[in-house]
Amino acid sequence: MKTAIYVEDGVKQIVLTPENKFEKETLESFSDESIKVKIMNGAFYKCIGGYFRQSDRDSNDSLMLIVEEKGDKNE
Repeated sequence: MKTAIYVEDGVKQIVLTPENKFEKETLESFSDESIKVKIMNGAFYKCIGGYFRQSDRDSNDSLMLIVEEKGDKNE
């Protein structure tokens, strides 16, 4: 996935460009009108064993877009 942050004339954009079929299908799922997106700060990092973990306690350097189905309990 190619990722870019573009800033010009006060407009800020995060651009995600898929590089394979899986990434393309994943991005297409964001176009579904039945989803809700939250923007949060937190941490997303690699930990022991090769797994990835997300947290909002350790560092707030990561920008996370949380995609949920509309009507989820967390709404």
